[in-house]
Amino acid sequence: MLFPRTDRWRCQLQRHHIQLYQGNRLQEQQSWQPDMPLAEQLDHMLSHLHCRLPWQNSIGFELDTPHISYLLTPWSQGIVTPAELRQYTRKLLAEQHGTAVQDNMISFIGPHYGANAFAAALDPSLFNELKAAAKRHRLRFRGCSTPFSRMLGMFGNTLPSEALFACISKDEGNFAARYQGRWHSIFSLNLPTGESVRHLDIANLLVGLPPLERYVMHTQQETSILKKQLPPAGTKLLS
Repeated sequence: MLFPRTDRWRCQLQRHHIQLYQGNRLQEQQSWQPDMPLAEQLDHMLSHLHCRLPWQNSIGFELDTPHISYLLTPWSQGIVTPAELRQYTRKLLAEQHGTAVQDNMISFIGPHYGANAFAAALDPSLFNELKAAAKRHRLRFRGCSTPFSRMLGMFGNTLPSEALFACISKDEGNFAARYQGRWHSIFSLNLPTGESVRHLDIANLLVGLPPLERYVMHTQQETSILKKQLPPAGTKLLS
């Protein structure tokens, strides 16, 4: 072929699994091994990717809890630059965890000046380890993201004014609520086995808001599908 196909891989790190996707299709999955170094687990999964031309294919890493931390950064009038907002977020994160996190990489999901920020924090040592894994397997490194980044990216620059977003995996769910055009609450829940509708009802109740439209992504499935669920009943797929 004159122009060989370029594959874009996505490696998803969750609490219990590591998954490898091509597009939105799951290609391989392995259980997380707490006693095995992450580098060895990644090498085992990425060793199956063969390419005739080094650096032709690329890989990005999508991190979910506990590999990344989510938090809400309330807007403060004293903050005027992105660097100040990141430092303020690190301060809030340190207060939540009771440890210093001065070096954590901070990114904001769907940020808007003058409004509460949806923040994601990543340990730079993990970022460097993932970058090194891509380099070992001669894959172009596309950086790190979160399931929320992918989910909210489907809406472009216009997010619903009032909605409950949920990224749900096995035994765990991460939730982000918007109300009156602003981020209101961001939190995680341990979920017993059951239907996601019930979990969403509980999450909506916990944030203390009127019933919100729900947007749900199950992150541990053969394919990643975003669903819109209308409270309290009615479900339809988003195109």
